[in-house]
Amino acid sequence: MRTGVRSVAAGTLALVSAAAGSLAAQGSQRVARSAQPAMAVSAETKLAPAQGLLRTLAGTWHFEMRFAGNFDAPADVSGTRVFKPLFDSLRLEWTEVLDHSPVQGRGVVGFDEKSGRFFSSGVYSAGSTPEFLMGTMDDGEPLVTFTPLPFMPDVGRTPGQAFALSVIDADHFTVVALDRAWRAVFTRQQEH
Repeated sequence: MRTGVRSVAAGTLALVSAAAGSLAAQGSQRVARSAQPAMAVSAETKLAPAQGLLRTLAGTWHFEMRFAGNFDAPADVSGTRVFKPLFDSLRLEWTEVLDHSPVQGRGVVGFDEKSGRFFSSGVYSAGSTPEFLMGTMDDGEPLVTFTPLPFMPDVGRTPGQAFALSVIDADHFTVVALDRAWRAVFTRQQEH
């Protein structure tokens, strides 16, 4: 029985070797493959764009938020958000105050080098629970799509809402709910 197993293994090896030889004869080239997982390579390629996006966000921003259907009326909500570096070039802490309300917010947005993904957390004085989201950067433009983490049950709380953050230029970015319930336009404020 052992001889039969060895014969099958040897035959399989011979077939694989013959197929590889015929591919080489057809002009294919051997490709050296890295032992690193594809995710690590992908994370490395996303590091520089992520740092650039976070560097762009650092500063003071005025925002205007409009809810669905409000295209040309005054903003439904406006305020100021300040992003400051936290520890390194991969994390920013933010604070937010609204113009005509005592509501405030705090949070962190950053990039995880190992996973190649963004993360965001926030807590608001008017809310009862924090938001935790993960984000994926688009390879073709400065756009990060954030989705809520599924580890917290939705019972008795409002879950975080998926949104897309898109950098337009050095002085403007937008944050838009994926279900189009709201959109916010951020304009950089000049530091004095």
